[in-house]
Amino acid sequence: MPTGNSGGTRPLPDALDEFVDGKSPNYAANLERVVGKWIDWCRDRDVHTLDDVEVQTMARYADHLTRRVRAGQADGDDGIAASSAWTYYSQISAFLSWATKWEYIPENPADKGRAKDQLPPRPSGNEAERQFWQPEQRQALLTYLDERAREAVDSEGLDAVDPVRDRALGAVLAYTGVRGAEILADRHDPRRTGITWGDVDLAAGTITVLGKNQEIEPTPLPEQASRPLGRLKRLLSPPDDDWPVFPSRHTPTLYETIEAAGYDRPADDPWTFLLDNGIEPPSLTTSGARSLLKRWSTEADIPGLDVADGEYLTLHGARRGVGEKLYRERGAAAAQRTLRHADPSTTSQMYSHIEASELAEDNTDVFDGE
Repeated sequence: MPTGNSGGTRPLPDALDEFVDGKSPNYAANLERVVGKWIDWCRDRDVHTLDDVEVQTMARYADHLTRRVRAGQADGDDGIAASSAWTYYSQISAFLSWATKWEYIPENPADKGRAKDQLPPRPSGNEAERQFWQPEQRQALLTYLDERAREAVDSEGLDAVDPVRDRALGAVLAYTGVRGAEILADRHDPRRTGITWGDVDLAAGTITVLGKNQEIEPTPLPEQASRPLGRLKRLLSPPDDDWPVFPSRHTPTLYETIEAAGYDRPADDPWTFLLDNGIEPPSLTTSGARSLLKRWSTEADIPGLDVADGEYLTLHGARRGVGEKLYRERGAAAAQRTLRHADPSTTSQMYSHIEASELAEDNTDVFDGE
């Protein structure tokens, strides 16, 4: 909340500090990065306070973004996508709208049409073009992870932690519709430390997560995901409910955890040292999971992916794939409940391409007789 209305003479960095105050860590960090870069851009043009920001300022900034989009289309190092340009501009506009709300400035110069006219054409936002894990992709990945886990258990027994954990993680992503940040640790948000075994009820078929709305929410755990989770729990045999479901096995991270617990760095395997000394391991992070998905996408020979061009199955693509399957098979309400969308229109917008496709089939039948 603003500390006091000192008018438009308020320096932009001070206004940004007030703007992000009280916002969630991830959102605040993103705003500080994007709006902070804009403030640096403004400083180079002798724009230092809220009052200094004019329609011409925003028109020039929009043109700057458009040139960066063109650079991206020409494979330039400083290039961005058109969607990114609109996202950046919208975040600056939100900052200036906040300043208007608190009467620091009389109006938002970013809202003016002559400033927006300098932006690149707005992307279509066609959800059908965004990644959804398709059924054949889901099955290819899970078959690969299951075979890998079985082979590891046969050859390594209780030491097959990584493959058994990976199989369970893949199944949870593929069948529950959870967000990656709801079950894994996020280094940028201290509240998101990854789910623990106390959050998982295998008998009831539920996982309790910290949702996007910052509220604790139950989410369904279908049998296709609970079975591999049960096998992982038997293998790990966690000493208490506070242990992470998906522990990190990153060696440097394990050493850091050991040292943070007050021990010297061991000469032997850090995972064994953790277990022997009852030290709780850290949870796998969202960044670590993305690295795993990139590797799995290459090793599992996923259909429809151009891995040579850098394509891989994404965390959010898994969530969209769950929603798409439910939307097709059980309707919008089932998809909304599983994905925990507060507004039904969010679900409808996300899967509008399904409705359009089904309408096309119906309309074809209607006009077939002509």
